[in-house]
Amino acid sequence: MNRKIYQWALISVCSVLAACSAKKPQPVVYLEKPAISAQWMSNKEALLLESIKGSPFTLHKQDNAWVVTAPAQQAFNADRPNLLMPAMLRPITRIAKILEASPDTSVLILGHSDRANDDSASHKLSAGRAGAVASIFRLSGLKRDRMMHLGMGSSFMLEQRKSALKNHRVEIIITQHAQMQDVMATYHPVYVRQLALTQAR
Repeated sequence: MNRKIYQWALISVCSVLAACSAKKPQPVVYLEKPAISAQWMSNKEALLLESIKGSPFTLHKQDNAWVVTAPAQQAFNADRPNLLMPAMLRPITRIAKILEASPDTSVLILGHSDRANDDSASHKLSAGRAGAVASIFRLSGLKRDRMMHLGMGSSFMLEQRKSALKNHRVEIIITQHAQMQDVMATYHPVYVRQLALTQAR
C-alpha cells in the first residue's frame, strides 16, 4: 500500500515538473514611441506652406519634424532687434492656429545669432527673438505645455552661408508631442551649457 502511494506521489510530482518545463517563457515587450506617420508629415507640410505663403519664411524637413525658419533681418526691427515687424505677425499667427487645432503637436522655438557679439550678448539677442515669437503663439491660445523657446546664441551656426546675417534667424520646430523629448535632447543640453558660460562672465 505504501509502495503504491509512493509511486502515485512520484508520478504526480513528475507530471507537475513536466508541465512547468513545457511552458515557454513569455517574450519581454518594450513599449516604443509611436513613429510619426507619413500622413501626419504630409498634412502638416501642406498647412505650413499655406501659412507662410507670401512671407520670407521658409520650410524644410528635419528628421521627424518640420522647421519654419524666419530670417531675422526681415522678421525683426533693425533698431529694436527683439521686436517683430508687423508684417510677420500674420504668418506666425497662422502657424499658431495650426498648432492650436492639433492637440498632438508641439513646438520648439529657437533663436539663433552669430559670433559678431560676445557670448552673453549673442545669447541674450537670440533668447529675446525666440521669446518674441513665443509670445505670439501664447496670444493665439497655444498652451505652455506644448511649447518651449530657447536662445541658442551662436551654437548652431549655418554651415553654408553667404553672410553672417544668415545665422540671425528664428526656427520654429513642429513635431508630434510624443517626439518632443527627442527634439529637446538635441538642443537643451547645449542651451544649458551656453547659459552657464554666459552667466559666469
